[in-house]
Amino acid sequence: MANIQMQDNRVIDIIKLLRLEGLFRAPSREIDHCLISALVERWRPETHTFHLPHGEMSITLQDVEVIFGLPIDGDVLVGPTVVVDDGGWRQLCTELLGFTPPNDNKTLVGQRILISRLVEAIAAPLPHDATEMQIHQYARCYILALVGDKLFMDKSGDRVHLMFLDFMRNLRDPPQYSWGSGCLAWLYRELCRASEKGASQIGGACTLVQYWAWARLPFLCPRIEPPPGCDYGPWPYAPLAFKWVRVPSPKSRPSGMALVHYREQLVTMQPEQIVWQPYEAHFDHLPEFCVAGRDTWTARERPNDVVYDDRLHKIDLRGKVEKNWREEHGPYIISWEMRRQQLCYAPPQIGEMPRNHAYYVWYRPVTRKYVDRNSSKLDIMIQSHLALLAMLPEGSQAHNHVRRVLNNVAGLGGGPAVNEHANNGHETELAATATPSTSAAPVSTPTRGHRATTSPSTSAARGRGRPATATPSTSAVRGRGRRATTPRVVTSLEMPPPIPQASPQPEVPSPIPYASPQPEVPSPSPPSQPNFNVSIDQNVTPPILPETPS
Repeated sequence: MANIQMQDNRVIDIIKLLRLEGLFRAPSREIDHCLISALVERWRPETHTFHLPHGEMSITLQDVEVIFGLPIDGDVLVGPTVVVDDGGWRQLCTELLGFTPPNDNKTLVGQRILISRLVEAIAAPLPHDATEMQIHQYARCYILALVGDKLFMDKSGDRVHLMFLDFMRNLRDPPQYSWGSGCLAWLYRELCRASEKGASQIGGACTLVQYWAWARLPFLCPRIEPPPGCDYGPWPYAPLAFKWVRVPSPKSRPSGMALVHYREQLVTMQPEQIVWQPYEAHFDHLPEFCVAGRDTWTARERPNDVVYDDRLHKIDLRGKVEKNWREEHGPYIISWEMRRQQLCYAPPQIGEMPRNHAYYVWYRPVTRKYVDRNSSKLDIMIQSHLALLAMLPEGSQAHNHVRRVLNNVAGLGGGPAVNEHANNGHETELAATATPSTSAAPVSTPTRGHRATTSPSTSAARGRGRPATATPSTSAVRGRGRRATTPRVVTSLEMPPPIPQASPQPEVPSPIPYASPQPEVPSPSPPSQPNFNVSIDQNVTPPILPETPS
């Protein structure tokens, strides 16, 4: 489906009234399905975090607001789903969208309509003498396609639920909704489902997951170098997503073992490669809609209310058209309305948390460091050599030999270079984490025309030894993880299209030889995912950005 460029100021004014201007101005881009899959493998539904070697990280409301410019303050997105039958939903389309879907069991299936039909309705420009009703119907078609494609995509990849029309009924003086928290909750649900055994697809805002990873784990982002003498000019009036508009598409990179490569990068990552506060340098030039809710970015649930209820993950809309969802989720809505009374104040953590900290004592027994054999073999070899290096007399022939081996591995992109104090004096832990869990194939994200992979939004924070609730949090955490899928974006706004810049890159040997079929390794709860023919450039090592202590 072709991208739609909206230039009609009458529609743009309505988008601003709904506080969706940031989403409107966020550029479209393709999803790196292997990156999303590698992250979904590390997602833990109990705490809604990614489990990484040095603790947990997650996507928060800060990430949603800064990256997409979505409002996080406002009423929750909750409402009825009671339009009773297909005829009722078709009548709703006639009233609010200006067209009646045919009764062909294709355009409208249940309560989900084809996004391509919405795009078809706005293919022609609005007449100059259009009535207010026509303008509102035209705007609803555009906005429903926009949020369905970027925020609330389902696993089909080409449909959006008509329940979101209820939040667009009044376009003269629309209520102020928290689109950011709705996006994040939907993404959490999709990540949790994608992490289940047998899952092969994911929906939700997968581009948000990708941007989040590039901001906080920049070693995962392909490096782009502007051509000599290039001046991109001042920052445009756009959210932070515009920062990565010129990152090359995954299709522009040679094919290879992309998913395996991402797994290795995640399992061998070092604490100094994490950027805990990636947005500080951008606050001054970002539009106001990207920082309007900064006083609630650190809101969280009270510790006594933190509880994992598996029943929340089993709730869906099937067979529940008469359910009063505002009443059903009443306790969580009350907690959300009290968010300003639940702010978290704490001194910043300077430096790396000690390995004997109470958090790590809790974290190590409950996490899984490895998700496949290849990455586990490489990391175990590196860690065992670091431990051996610490035992050998410095300057001895054996000591120098081990150092050369480790530095050679680091040069191939397989691990940290050796410094004068190997492993920073920390004990090398192999016993509890040496058993790799079964790796699953990549989860696919629906992309129009073909399937793909995807994933919520949050800021990074240092892990806590307590599970979180299903309510999206705004504070940063050190994450837990698994895989996900992404939708295709409906619109490109008044932004220049991404222009991948090719730059000469040195030849770097492949990290390690891989045996063809990977043996199955038993694991407690492995997710399963389909393979993608998408790859990354293994020849480029992205620069490590400076880190600001959180």
